[in-house]
Amino acid sequence: MLQFSPNLVASGDINPYAIVKMSTTAFTGSASTAAADYVVGAADGSTRRFDSALHAAAGDPISLQPSNCVQLKCNGSTAIAAGDAVKATTAGAAVATTTSGDVPLFVALEAASVGAIFWAYRLPATKAI
Repeated sequence: MLQFSPNLVASGDINPYAIVKMSTTAFTGSASTAAADYVVGAADGSTRRFDSALHAAAGDPISLQPSNCVQLKCNGSTAIAAGDAVKATTAGAAVATTTSGDVPLFVALEAASVGAIFWAYRLPATKAI
């Protein structure tokens, strides 16, 4: 199955393994921060330069993971259990959600401690417009 990965340029800082959304300017993306965002994928684990912790800064190309099984970074405050519904929070980090009305973007395939990288499966888009 051929998958299309858009060529996006960052409109701001994006961390490795961050959940990425479309920005308001054509062909630009940014770190997702809410369950209501239109998510286009997850950044891969690369960094923009050998001396940088960022995946991309404003104007840099974004490399999205090419599969529905992706690696994400668990947010800095709560662990995630295998099978948890996942949404984006600050800077595109992943957090488990049980909030009514939230649209989960991913399901965790394994447990993740705070700050850990974990495998997740991207769910079909179900956002109401």
